[in-house]
Amino acid sequence: MNEQYRPYSAKFDQKYTAETTHEVAARVERDCLVLADTAMRFAAIERVPRYTPETRENDAEHSFMLALVAAELAATYFPELDTGLVAQFCIVHDLIELKTGDVATFALDADGLRAKDAAEKAKINALCEDLPEHTARLVRVYEEQEVPEARFVRFVDKLLPVLVDILGPGSQVMHEDYATFEREQLIAAEQAMRKRFESMFPEPELAPIHLARNSLARKFTELFQPLPRLQDVLF
Repeated sequence: MNEQYRPYSAKFDQKYTAETTHEVAARVERDCLVLADTAMRFAAIERVPRYTPETRENDAEHSFMLALVAAELAATYFPELDTGLVAQFCIVHDLIELKTGDVATFALDADGLRAKDAAEKAKINALCEDLPEHTARLVRVYEEQEVPEARFVRFVDKLLPVLVDILGPGSQVMHEDYATFEREQLIAAEQAMRKRFESMFPEPELAPIHLARNSLARKFTELFQPLPRLQDVLF
């Protein structure tokens, strides 16, 4: 049996007295309600990527996908990372959007990226005041981006939009949301994003993630369906 998993027969370590049991139960009830409400509101935040021509991805779906992908990559290819912490960071990584909403970064310039970052930093305290202690602490540690698991999650997060574009109606997203109608436009945008990510994540250990994302971007470029220009249709 893998040593990282405790056997089912292992017992819980925490012991409560009859008096503290009721106190803890009241706090458990409170935290459960707060986090259930958080999850329900989180699922109502729409993102740009689409799963079908009619439906967009929401933040809860996105975070679940990230947890699946990042935990698997960490456990298999980056075993020095704490997989459990990776999964927890995935769950909370976009909770700040409860305060700011989702801001797509595909077409943002440097000024837009700085404005997005400033808006999130301005709201972090307000978000954490709404959350139970453990979840608030996770959010703060993730946003500080000082531990390798947080850096890893932030970069793997950059793979997901192109995955959804490949598996879903990505060409529609490019046409309708980013006014990208020709393959040359898409290639130019992807080249700019590649340079941005190389600057954001210079750690040599992350080279496989860079290569994987670049390969996925090329795959989507091949699948991309250009939209004929009106003059080409008419004339």
